[in-house]
Amino acid sequence: MNNANYSVSKKSEEKMITQKRMVTSLYLVLLACLLAVSAACSGPAQDREEPGSEREQQTLEENQVKLSAEAIKTFGLEVTELKPVKIKQELPVPGEIQFNPQTYVRLTARIAGRVEELLVYEGYSVKEGQTVLRLFSLPFIEAVSELKLARERYEKLLRLNSTEREAASALVSSARKKLALMGLNTEEIEASGAAEEEDLLFPVTSPLSGQVIKCDLLKGERVEAGSVLMEIASLDKLWVEARIQEKDLSLISPGQTAVVTVAAFPGHTYQGQIIYISPVLEASTRTVRARVEVNNQQGELRPGMFAEVTVFLPQIESLAVPEEAVQIISGQPVVFVAENQGIFTVRKIETGNGIRGWRPVLSGLAEGESYVSRGAFILKSELLKGTFGEE
Repeated sequence: MNNANYSVSKKSEEKMITQKRMVTSLYLVLLACLLAVSAACSGPAQDREEPGSEREQQTLEENQVKLSAEAIKTFGLEVTELKPVKIKQELPVPGEIQFNPQTYVRLTARIAGRVEELLVYEGYSVKEGQTVLRLFSLPFIEAVSELKLARERYEKLLRLNSTEREAASALVSSARKKLALMGLNTEEIEASGAAEEEDLLFPVTSPLSGQVIKCDLLKGERVEAGSVLMEIASLDKLWVEARIQEKDLSLISPGQTAVVTVAAFPGHTYQGQIIYISPVLEASTRTVRARVEVNNQQGELRPGMFAEVTVFLPQIESLAVPEEAVQIISGQPVVFVAENQGIFTVRKIETGNGIRGWRPVLSGLAEGESYVSRGAFILKSELLKGTFGEE
């Protein structure tokens, strides 16, 4: 009985092993079929991709990009024919605001004396001929007394009809000239001759209308002849010292219009004109000083400010392309020339310096050729990355 059970169990085990072997074999067959099918499917895909890769490599080698009409419209590409363009040239140079020496004075004392009346201080506005201070001065009192005596003697001799009246008249003229040399005008001389001795103060007047820039005097201070009393300047017209590089000297000349801007007032411009160009080149900076006279009616400009000076040069006519049309590839400036059926070819060109958004074309592109004037950056990206066309 036991032997019979053992025999049955052994047969069952052999049957299970046989079934497992059959399942394993079937699984291997199915796996082999799947691999074969996968290889068959993947083969054509590779064949389809390889020509595309070769075509992309060919495009890069030939420096061409192809876009569909829809892509061209979407990216906003514009194609323009190369034509002569009238360009207004500008030359930007650095500068510095300075006083105009023609309207700047250091007021000095013509005679020695003591400051008896100080009528203006630093920052005050003054008019031409306005009295700014008065001095108590013995030389002035002596000169006025001399004039009074000479005049009295002349009038007396004139009444007597004396032959000495001509000599007396000469003395009056001499006394008047002495006061004129002290800086007094005709009215002031007449007024001083009629004033009482205790009221005689020497008037110091401003020679121009402007503003007191500096005044270190105090009332009661003693001054000597020739000492500086104060500094007065008119700021309506200032000078700007511009620095012109040696290579740009041929572009500028006196009389050219210039515009001045300063950082303190962005957006504000101040009209000026070149009035002088130095004949000397400074060796340390390799620049030449050019003087620009600029209007400052609003008083916004201040001497000592740094400025940007833009000199307007004569207008030129040249074959030129917009600056955005010029792209840099491998260190070379290029443009994209429009071919047929949405094909754009890279063309190396030589350009001049940018002028107000334009680049003069020196070589590489002929008049009448069509180029991409807007959207060249997209073509450059397409050329380098090869992504826009697929998208």
